[in-house]
Amino acid sequence: MIIKASQRGFAAQLAAHLLNTHDNEHVEIHEISGFVADNLPEAFQEAQALSQGTRCSQYLFSVSFNPPANEQVSTEIFEDAITRI
Repeated sequence: MIIKASQRGFAAQLAAHLLNTHDNEHVEIHEISGFVADNLPEAFQEAQALSQGTRCSQYLFSVSFNPPANEQVSTEIFEDAITRI
């Protein structure tokens, strides 16, 4: 599995990109935790609001998981990778 991670800002743009089913082959929100909000755009807005009290401009940590095209990867494998990160 190819794992790509980066620090990010621009919460609204990242949320829109992650939820874009036209450009992303597969989109699934598995869990949102640690926020008052229960949806991705609002949770990212919370993170942005918290960052405004600091000089932090890259307040999100984004991780993409790309399994090989010929592999069927279970949810448990993704969860294990997330836990390890």
